[in-house]
Amino acid sequence: MDRLLFAEDGTANSVEADRNCLSSVDKWKILIVDDEQDVHDVTVLTLKRLEFESRGLTFLNAYSAAEGRELLRQNPDVALALLDVVMEDDNAGLHLVRQIREELNNDRVRIVLRTGHPGQAPEERVTLDYDINDYREKTELTARSLRTVVISALRSFRDLSTIHDLHRAIDATQRELLYALGEIAENRSVETGHHVRRVGEISAILAEKRGLAPTEVDAIRLAAAMHDLGKLAVDDSILNKPGPLTAQEFEIMKNHSQLGYELLCRSKRPLLQMAAVIAREHHENYDGTGYPRGLRGKEISRFSRIVALVDVFDALGTRRVYKEPWPQERILEFIRDEAGKKFDPRVVELFFAHIDEIRAVIEQYRDP
Repeated sequence: MDRLLFAEDGTANSVEADRNCLSSVDKWKILIVDDEQDVHDVTVLTLKRLEFESRGLTFLNAYSAAEGRELLRQNPDVALALLDVVMEDDNAGLHLVRQIREELNNDRVRIVLRTGHPGQAPEERVTLDYDINDYREKTELTARSLRTVVISALRSFRDLSTIHDLHRAIDATQRELLYALGEIAENRSVETGHHVRRVGEISAILAEKRGLAPTEVDAIRLAAAMHDLGKLAVDDSILNKPGPLTAQEFEIMKNHSQLGYELLCRSKRPLLQMAAVIAREHHENYDGTGYPRGLRGKEISRFSRIVALVDVFDALGTRRVYKEPWPQERILEFIRDEAGKKFDPRVVELFFAHIDEIRAVIEQYRDP
């Protein structure tokens, strides 16, 4: 069994009482994963009075890799994980590192591996093959060196968190700008409704239910918001005409699909590439009778097939300058009738299977 030794501190006693006083939302969370109680006790005793940037530490204790994974799932804000290598098996700690980075997608927590059997997992191989921040033999971790390791890890976690929060703020701003741009294109006023927001959210629901990857689900939520971007180039006299369009006016209106594509396709960013395809294809019909290219079936991208249905569903239920909203039952009947014609039948099936979630989105983003 692995054992932790400290040359500079005394034995562990009264640790449990101290541990019970350490929980606080203002403290740095340290996860200790080790199958020996002595290791937990000595670690807490050594670090309990340590502060970094006027914040103390609070400790989470796991006695197996499985317990450690669950605590990290429940506490994604853990700053540092001190992991034993040998627990349930000789490589339990290494397997947990993989789970943290790949399954939990946690790239912020700092990971320090501690082992009493360095020969079983040579340092060079571990540091090359695993995304860890430090690898130490337990016998070399004196009280002073452990505190140094922890401070270094907390400093790194702090800096990563600052960058992450910045990116999140920028991302939120970009999302709002994309939604606003979509609303302007759709209605020439961000105050007239939430059509593009609903289209994005409902498209994301259907994409998730269809089994698309989480990154694709998130992307379609934003890309769908720009499906009518080409309407920015359509004259107000046509876009806001209260009556039916003439044949010539309708041909001009149809150009918004290609115009939206041309506005977006020059970007190299995958999100805008997806948005460009959706902008061009969201009026294509499953049976090949749509525009602008008369695509049929799987010639239409799977993203566009989703947005095509959602756009029609929401537009029919919304008051427009040229029409009153349709009753819900009439809309649902229309969608059923158009399965295999206007709409991908698989998307129609998913739509009705999750109609309650879709209605919740409609309620959440109801127009003023």
